[in-house]
Amino acid sequence: MVEDKAYYAVAGPNFEEYIVCPYDSVHRILPLRLTYHLVRCAKNHPSAKMVRCPFNTTHLYSVANMQKHVLECPNRSTLERYKLPDVLPPVEPRACEFTVESTEDWDAEPPVQTYNPMRYCERELIIRNPQGNPPAARREFRERERRRFLEKKF
Repeated sequence: MVEDKAYYAVAGPNFEEYIVCPYDSVHRILPLRLTYHLVRCAKNHPSAKMVRCPFNTTHLYSVANMQKHVLECPNRSTLERYKLPDVLPPVEPRACEFTVESTEDWDAEPPVQTYNPMRYCERELIIRNPQGNPPAARREFRERERRRFLEKKF
């Protein structure tokens, strides 16, 4: 009976993913919760003289260690790339290789009358629905449409 059932092992907490709190080394925090924890822990340790990194607010160090950290901070490159973006030399505009000559004038009025959907619907047997009119106007419109359909049909 025992062989038929599948057994699953439940993994415990993976302590390699946790970060040690800079205020209290006993505290182990998931990286996702670190910012919330640091705010609460700072209130509990007001005497700790910790300084925040200018590149990442979750990096807290003592005043003595901060200068060394600022030089080695992995998030420093992000800010420096923002301040000093890669500048490429200006690109000279390429000359147009050829031009197409056209006799059409797109601004001129067309020689043929344009399509008017309202006129088409009035001439053909198209069912229309008058939206937004009061009930009396809709009734009158439907009656006119019935007469128009009867005249056109025969």
